[in-house]
Amino acid sequence: MWMRSPMFAVRCVLLGAMLVCGKSAWAVVPEYSIENGVVRIKNVGRENPVVYDNDWWTDVPDAAYLWAKASLGEARLKGNVVTRCTFGWETKYAHTLKEQTDEAEKLFRLAKESGLRNIPAPVAGSTVAMRKPASGKIEETEYEQTAGSKLIIAAAKEATPEKPLLVFVGGSCSTIASAYLADPSIADRVVVFQVDGGAYNGSDQWAWEITMKKFRFVNWAKGYFWDKVGEWRPDRFKELPMNPLCDLLRDYSVSDLGKANQWGDGAWLFELYAPGCLRKIEDYDQLGITVPKAGNHVAAMEDEFFRTLTNPAVYRAK
Repeated sequence: MWMRSPMFAVRCVLLGAMLVCGKSAWAVVPEYSIENGVVRIKNVGRENPVVYDNDWWTDVPDAAYLWAKASLGEARLKGNVVTRCTFGWETKYAHTLKEQTDEAEKLFRLAKESGLRNIPAPVAGSTVAMRKPASGKIEETEYEQTAGSKLIIAAAKEATPEKPLLVFVGGSCSTIASAYLADPSIADRVVVFQVDGGAYNGSDQWAWEITMKKFRFVNWAKGYFWDKVGEWRPDRFKELPMNPLCDLLRDYSVSDLGKANQWGDGAWLFELYAPGCLRKIEDYDQLGITVPKAGNHVAAMEDEFFRTLTNPAVYRAK
């Protein structure tokens, strides 16, 4: 269902002095500190509730990592959202949403077959890219209300500005932007983490812009990718136990996708549960923060991944 966002004047009444000239009060660089090489974002820690939002699910290993953390009871995973890949939307979408929901359901099935617990079933998010209104005003953007956007809103309303919901976006920002347009009051209760847009993850450019301006925004890999920061070592995947989920991860590790995507969309996830994986922060256009290439401690991410996925307690029987 397509809808138009609530009137901006109403939002002003709701948020009062928290608004500045049409921007959410959180459209500022998130507060952070770096101590002894460890990055800390204010009000962000492993106790925060989490929503994982991605387009593709078996071309990266970080969904499996987060689900393993949830299975161990170490992640407060509130939901998994499948957002359509919007690459090429101006002329013809490169992929269907069904291709992506099928991938998410496959990963979910393999995780359950392998004994993982505490994993919410994936739900569908946005199916189309957003169009920038002729006025250029965010509040006049038409948006799509989906199970994914409703899930994010519900989880955000259970969170607080002091312990916000962390939304990890591995694809386009279409669903999180739709959640904001449907309920702007969630803005101060959410921190959004996303891999740099470039030509793919940022193909829904208007949703990307809305998200950067209306939430506390945390980026990774502005202007680079994994091949520029570390060596990919697929042999380590032999350490994983024998089960359907880990079989998939071993296949991924030696595939072309594995060599290209490596640790996927997971840099900030690794940092959340194993501080020290990221070591430096830079400003992102005065709207957020990002990690420079030299800020990545890839060996620590790799160790954290295998420390988690080799833990037998992840794979408890039902």
